[in-house]
Amino acid sequence: MSDGGYGGSAPSLDSLFKGKAKKKIKPMNFNPAFKAAGPMVPKGPADQDLLKSCGLWVKEVEGDGACLFRAFADQLVADETDAHAQMRERCVDFMEAHRDDFEPFIDEDFEGYCSRMREKCTWGGHVEAQALARLNGVNAVIYQPSQASGKPDQILRSAVEITASSEDARCVQLSFHPTHHAGQHYNSVRCCTDSGSGAAELVSFSEIKRRIEETLRPKESAVPDEAEDRGAPKGDDSA
Repeated sequence: MSDGGYGGSAPSLDSLFKGKAKKKIKPMNFNPAFKAAGPMVPKGPADQDLLKSCGLWVKEVEGDGACLFRAFADQLVADETDAHAQMRERCVDFMEAHRDDFEPFIDEDFEGYCSRMREKCTWGGHVEAQALARLNGVNAVIYQPSQASGKPDQILRSAVEITASSEDARCVQLSFHPTHHAGQHYNSVRCCTDSGSGAAELVSFSEIKRRIEETLRPKESAVPDEAEDRGAPKGDDSA
């Protein structure tokens, strides 16, 4: 995957999380020449429009190999300088401290993998997303607009939920875009009520789900008072 890449055909987020430790995952950077100060990776108007129709919007992050960490940092601390770099370091520290939980997913020497993951342009993937959620005490939802067939009502069904905390805990919102000029990419996602400045609005997954369902619910058309007046029988004014 890229900002990096998986060898061969990349597994879906859904299949990865359902597979747990039965499936070993090997994130690899197939774009070593990708510069640290890379351009913003376009998510495509279709993805943005689809999420907007659900009351959400994509806040893009740079496609420099650190997109996952940038997206997570945008959700939690936003404007802090080098927040994504600190997020990366904390993520790897957590994985090393909980080696038994993460090593089964890594199809290479674990220590070498963690050392490489500390490099600023090494792409972080689904294993790191799990670690980030756990270390920050949050849940996370990863929208996959490319899997929603252009249908707003498929956004939640095609999303991957990472449950790492209580039901009412903050839920980090990310989007996953598999086909961009820099490869596969994560962005930050905000609610339509969120201006995008500072950390993302603190909402739980159940609240996010409620808002999306409310946005997609067909609106009942109100009957204008004038129409009602026209249909009402007139009274006798002669009294």
